[in-house]
Amino acid sequence: MTPQKNRIKINDNLYNLYKFIDEIIVSPKHLLKKWSLITNQTPAAKLGYIGQHLASLITGVPGTGSGARGDDLSDGSEVKSCNKVDQADKCKKCGARVMRYEESCPNCNSTDILRKDDSKWLFTVRSQAELEQYLNMDRIILILMDYPNFVNRDYKDIRILCFEIYPKEDRGKVFCDLISNHYNNIYLPKLTANLKTNPMNLHPWSYQFYKCNPIKIFECTVKDIDTNPQIQIDMKHYIKPSQERDARFPVVPMPTSLLKVEEWDELLAKANYDTEIAPLLSDPITSIVAFKKLSKKKKEESLPYLSEKLRNYLSLRKIVSVVQKSRYSRSEDRKG
Repeated sequence: MTPQKNRIKINDNLYNLYKFIDEIIVSPKHLLKKWSLITNQTPAAKLGYIGQHLASLITGVPGTGSGARGDDLSDGSEVKSCNKVDQADKCKKCGARVMRYEESCPNCNSTDILRKDDSKWLFTVRSQAELEQYLNMDRIILILMDYPNFVNRDYKDIRILCFEIYPKEDRGKVFCDLISNHYNNIYLPKLTANLKTNPMNLHPWSYQFYKCNPIKIFECTVKDIDTNPQIQIDMKHYIKPSQERDARFPVVPMPTSLLKVEEWDELLAKANYDTEIAPLLSDPITSIVAFKKLSKKKKEESLPYLSEKLRNYLSLRKIVSVVQKSRYSRSEDRKG
């Protein structure tokens, strides 16, 4: 993807990013937590419009001032944001809402808490014209704010990431397949049957996410955000606004731990083991017969990640539309 250099109007990107993250993300988080202790409302900030500001500063392309209507950036790029920071959690014992900063349930004092990590990017497509817009975009920008150490229940640091997907290029073909499938096989049948329709969900770090071949263009970690914030931008993963997005920039590595047994079988059946897999193994296994005999865990250890070429051999998983089993109830779901 070639950036439209005539649309790049914002300079001093890194300086502005440091300042914006400090003033609009770090400082408000402290204030929201302070007021959350008083109001018992979630301290999580809506990332939508903040994500558009971040996208403009990262890419150098200003918005159009249109809010939720029209192009997000003046070059036609679409911006989607996902915030996993300060999600409202849930007590496994009594079902009450628990704030991320609370170590035990305020209702029953249980420490058995379900820490939520299910926020995702949403793509709304309600007409053939909207579908065509997505299919013909040069660039989709994905902003993600999460905890780098969430799996260890460590919420001291937060991370801000920016990815790009290019629907019109071969790299973005899977995204086009996903959104076309959603519109034709999920949205339209529900609409015809007069059922509730939903946007297409794209979960960060999911099988579908990696299959879309995203490129990471920005990463920032805010260390000790609640006590002694330190904003650290990873220059290794910063792609300047005017840089050509070509094969020099690899897609985000796909963990093989995501693969099912049948997907390992598909990969080994389609890829050339000797030239495409064996050279990437951490320990030399010269025979495909020997590799096939390894357990799933041993395969993952030998080949931890899939390159762009290898993941392209894998088929998309069938997407099943989830039907909401019960209606929303304020007494049962008290998200702030």
